[in-house]
Amino acid sequence: MRHRLPFVLLVLAMKVCAQENTDNSATMKQILERLDTLEKENKQLVQDVQSLRQELAASHSTAPTAVSANGQPNQPSVDERLSVQERRTAEQAQTKVEAAHKFPIQLNGMLLFNAFANIGNSTAEYSDNYSLLTGPNRAGATVQQTLLGLNFEGPHLPGDGRVNGFLTMDFYGGSADPAYTRLRLRRAGISFDWKNRSFSIGQDKPLISPYAPDSLAEVGVPPLAGAGNLWLWVPQARYEERLHIGTDTGFTGQLSLMQTEESYATIPTPLANTLEEARPAVEGRFAFWHNFDDTRRFEFAPGFHVSTTHVGGMSVGSHIGSFDWLVVPASHVQFSGTVFKGQNVASLGALGNGFAITPGGAVRPVKSAGGWAQVAFPITNRLTLNIFSGLENDNNSFLAASSVVHNWTYASNVMYHIGPNVVIGMEALQMRTRSLLGIRGIQNHYDLALGYLF
Repeated sequence: MRHRLPFVLLVLAMKVCAQENTDNSATMKQILERLDTLEKENKQLVQDVQSLRQELAASHSTAPTAVSANGQPNQPSVDERLSVQERRTAEQAQTKVEAAHKFPIQLNGMLLFNAFANIGNSTAEYSDNYSLLTGPNRAGATVQQTLLGLNFEGPHLPGDGRVNGFLTMDFYGGSADPAYTRLRLRRAGISFDWKNRSFSIGQDKPLISPYAPDSLAEVGVPPLAGAGNLWLWVPQARYEERLHIGTDTGFTGQLSLMQTEESYATIPTPLANTLEEARPAVEGRFAFWHNFDDTRRFEFAPGFHVSTTHVGGMSVGSHIGSFDWLVVPASHVQFSGTVFKGQNVASLGALGNGFAITPGGAVRPVKSAGGWAQVAFPITNRLTLNIFSGLENDNNSFLAASSVVHNWTYASNVMYHIGPNVVIGMEALQMRTRSLLGIRGIQNHYDLALGYLF
């Protein structure tokens, strides 16, 4: 028995070694197979890279190269390099921030610094309501016109539609004291968009006044407010239908149900407690447009506004007809503007003369006519010159003698991009007013602005 035990142990050891050798062989076979697969994939990858390099070299060799008169390749100009940098900045700006509900949000806006000076004898009662024109002979600086915005992308809709949204705020609310400013809602909306139609709800400018002059000086209150630019941001719901005639021509029809801001008008003291501050209104705009190419285009659009003011137990109609345009005949010039005529227009951001009381106690609407126009000259990709002017004239002999019934404002500015997202602007503006009594006022406004776009 003792002689058999070593033999048995030897046999067991040999079996264990054989088993281990078998396992090692299987493992080694699997490793070799994986290495062989990786080697084949690497060879294919190298071939693909070489093929792409050959195609890229061929495309470069066939592309025309601009040369100068001495036969040397032309270097890109400053404007061309700026264009490339602006495109790269725009691409970086497309980076989205994801919200809690997993849909992207894009942050945008402008940090805006203004240094300004006012010189003149304009009526303080009127100028106090209009942005940095507050009072004659006043100078200062502010960052309260800084803008902060968000763009939203929502879910898809049946019929290949999409939900989108936007929100724009500034810091022009509260006091003029920098320590007591607060965020103020300007524009906001949720839009349900399809290829040929859209429906949106939110707060925006009047439908009949879609454009505005370009300015870095008047932002808290838009330029030419009270001088032809109907600007007041009010709650509304819009429907838009787009009809295409070919690829370059079409019609756009828009209807809006909105809420007016009746308290924006100057209210005669006897009627101060009888005014309904918010009233429904209907607006329409019908645009015809045509694109000649990627740059040249035009758009013309008539519009209307209908609402009724309730004050002193009476109804005062508001009826406005409008016409706006945008014409780009060449790459270095652009025309835009709006004209209107009607009665009781104050609730959209006009001078404030909506209605007046007759000696017999009746309430009568104030008739108004006005508008504005701008010509813009994009001289280079960096430099733009804007010239604009606006006028509003109100007609009612029953207004208070001190009421401003005529406002003519004109201005010019230059905007220069010192970087893709840094712009400096200089503007000079003159506002000429006249009261019903005939008192005239002139105020000059000078502004130096620096904006950082983000």
